[in-house]
Amino acid sequence: MPKLVEPVIADPDDIEAQIECFKAHGYVILPDLLSPDEVDTLNDAIDRDRETNPFMWFSGTAPDYNCNLLLTEPAFEMTIRHERLLPLIGNLMGGPICFEELAVRHRDGEDEAHDTGWHRDRGYWPDHPLNLDYPQVIYYLNDVNETTHCFSISPEPAGGEILDDKDAHLERGGILHFYGSAGSAILFNCATLHGVTLRKTEKVRRTIQVYYGHPDRRSLSEVTLMPPSLWREHPDPEVRRFYSKFNRYTRVMMDGLSMTDDREHSLPNL
Repeated sequence: MPKLVEPVIADPDDIEAQIECFKAHGYVILPDLLSPDEVDTLNDAIDRDRETNPFMWFSGTAPDYNCNLLLTEPAFEMTIRHERLLPLIGNLMGGPICFEELAVRHRDGEDEAHDTGWHRDRGYWPDHPLNLDYPQVIYYLNDVNETTHCFSISPEPAGGEILDDKDAHLERGGILHFYGSAGSAILFNCATLHGVTLRKTEKVRRTIQVYYGHPDRRSLSEVTLMPPSLWREHPDPEVRRFYSKFNRYTRVMMDGLSMTDDREHSLPNL
């Protein structure tokens, strides 16, 4: 059984300390990234959308999973361009960054516990000094502790030796169960071994997952549509650029709806 490790929390007001934490451990914990009022706003938006648009709450075979809340609940944009996140991610990426995907999940309790579903969302990028292709941020929208489902990660040094074997990775890094109050978040490389740990509980778990990428790399996924309100109509040209990396899903929908691609920051068709 891999060892359990305690979290390392860098000074939330010291970006250099956060960068060093990411380099050493492959993650940065961001306590209270959202205020209680912001958490309430987002939970209310989930309640409203699950009632109004239940057909949107799925992804693949996963129920209660919505990757397009930006279309119906614009409040979720606050979790993407957060003022404490973008400078940190930009420093780690070493260049321009862009939005890739938003995924919001409501998970009910379970009648029995399940082993952590260890996986990597995508592969590493060995040409990057930190092997970093797609950073991910996971927010908690309710309190998470030993009695609830939780996010788990096997820490690793960013830019260090890549261990493709899961058992070897777990043996080296151990297991960190990320606990925190509603509004807390964790930033990590989505290629790092991670998963959800499901426990026997009646408590609901709500999370927000935000993915970022490099503008000139392939799109992470084909599940989030880019809202015209952000890539076309937003008054700030930098915001329009940030949301201008279209995945194939967005391009197919635009073609089908005869929408013109008139972006001034049209990125390569990757």
